[in-house]
Amino acid sequence: MIRRPPRSTPSNSSAASDVYKRQKKPFNRIHTIAIFILLAVFAGVAVSITTGVVKNIIVYLFFLPIPLALSIGFYTTDIWFPAMDGEISVIFALAGAGIVNYATEGKQKRYIKNAFRQYLSPAVIEELIANPDRLKLGGEKRELTIFFSDVQGFTSISEILSPEELTSLLNDYLSAMTDIIQEEGGTVDKYEGDAIIAFWNAPLDQEDHALRGVRAALRCQRELSRLRPVFKERVGKDLFMRIGMNTGPAVVGNMGSHTRFDYTMLGDAVNLAARLEGINKQFGSYTLVSRSTIEKTDGAFPAREVSRVAVVGRKEPVTVYEPMFPEDFERNKVRIETFHSGLKYFYEGRFSEAMEVFSNIKDEDHVASSYLAKCREMAESPPENWDGVWVMTSK
Repeated sequence: MIRRPPRSTPSNSSAASDVYKRQKKPFNRIHTIAIFILLAVFAGVAVSITTGVVKNIIVYLFFLPIPLALSIGFYTTDIWFPAMDGEISVIFALAGAGIVNYATEGKQKRYIKNAFRQYLSPAVIEELIANPDRLKLGGEKRELTIFFSDVQGFTSISEILSPEELTSLLNDYLSAMTDIIQEEGGTVDKYEGDAIIAFWNAPLDQEDHALRGVRAALRCQRELSRLRPVFKERVGKDLFMRIGMNTGPAVVGNMGSHTRFDYTMLGDAVNLAARLEGINKQFGSYTLVSRSTIEKTDGAFPAREVSRVAVVGRKEPVTVYEPMFPEDFERNKVRIETFHSGLKYFYEGRFSEAMEVFSNIKDEDHVASSYLAKCREMAESPPENWDGVWVMTSK
């Protein structure tokens, strides 16, 4: 008699799971939900407060293993904890917070780029995006190094060019100068025709802002010297640029209406920089900086003292200097020393002796030539209570 084998009891993962659950005591459901909520909240907050890909990856690697670790831990105490449900809640929290964080950061990045792309170099903008806490919108008082430049005789140049030629010339000139300013970390305030207004130490802190500003001014003059023959072919005359620079406190920030504003600066230090650009005309010089700027360069650039001047709008006289690259200073060292001896006589009111010194270098030094004319004027009508200050009568 053939006996049929008894039917085997089906065995599958569901049955095994039921057996596992019967062997392990289920974790309290309310406590399980509470743990899932806490994990999701902490994971979401952690993603929200971190910036950067590396930091976000660290957050993910920290939170994702937690449900599995809890499940293993409870398993050792004969308690069943749903690890998969915990993983799903953490994943959703991390992904949701990441999406929100990405959208928020993207909006902030777009705002920073749109607000500052016309003022700052791309490198500075990227630094602001990486460290947005360093950006302070609205007005604030800061020490700035301020740059004003203007093309000598530009009005007469503009009269001989067509609008198209004038625009092309301006664009080429302004681009070359602006590239240097931004390479040195400067912020372009605005253009006013051929004039450039810029500053350093805002919106980002720059401890060496004065050094950057002076170096930018010297580089701009050197670049214009290189381009001068090219521009002369287009306009028929040489282009020269006057630069004035000062370092001092100013208010800087976004100023204007609710719909249109500029990131700009205000203050007495700003006005002085503008005055120094203008008084280049009096001396026949092309770059003048204040003592406050020179002192903050820590001797990086040699400079000759040009004058003690009383500018329009200021009571106290200002000592101004002409900075140079070290190699230019060495090449002209004898002439500069001769000038300084004449300047000493001028300060002392010994105008005849000063004239003798300045006459020796007047053909190669525009500033000495200007002093020669000033000394003749002073010798004819000696001033009372002479203090060595050259009083400027115009801006």
